[in-house]
Amino acid sequence: MRQLVDLGVEVRTGIHATNLSEQGCKLATNLSLSRKIWRLQQRLVCWPFARRPIDSVGRVIVNKDLSIPDHPEVQVIGDLANFSHQTGQPLPGVSPVAMQQGRHAARNILAMIDRGAPQRFWYFDKGSMATIGRNKAVADLKLIHLSGIPAWLAWLFVHVIFLVGFRNRLAVLFQWAWAYFSFNRAHV
Repeated sequence: MRQLVDLGVEVRTGIHATNLSEQGCKLATNLSLSRKIWRLQQRLVCWPFARRPIDSVGRVIVNKDLSIPDHPEVQVIGDLANFSHQTGQPLPGVSPVAMQQGRHAARNILAMIDRGAPQRFWYFDKGSMATIGRNKAVADLKLIHLSGIPAWLAWLFVHVIFLVGFRNRLAVLFQWAWAYFSFNRAHV
């Protein structure tokens, strides 16, 4: 909660939302002595949802367009979503899946705002990588399979390139280099 406040988010606990609509919702406290009601106006709502179909590990089962059954306006992504891939198997809860789903959900939301229809999500599997220690990694990039130092360097490059901002990239490279040359196992 402290981190959200530091980011400028107003956090209110003990508040219940009612009358959710396209124009907004009403927020109310449920205190026995006094009851306060606020009107919150917005066009986009991020909302926790309960009583939705879930799989055995607690992921929400989503439609082909990342919406939930009976609610085409709700998009669920990342490791919270059980999306059956083109192969029929649920996608793993990993960053590349969440990134592709996030971009697709944003396009769907913009289309719905413009009175369009949400589109089906297609996952493009670019491969997988894992670091397993100092100078040790594996990479299955569909067309090429790497292991050892080449896979480890590819893993480092991919993770740095997806960081936002030059300063972040530079800071992470410096931290990783320091950890590597000082043999600090916590960061390599």
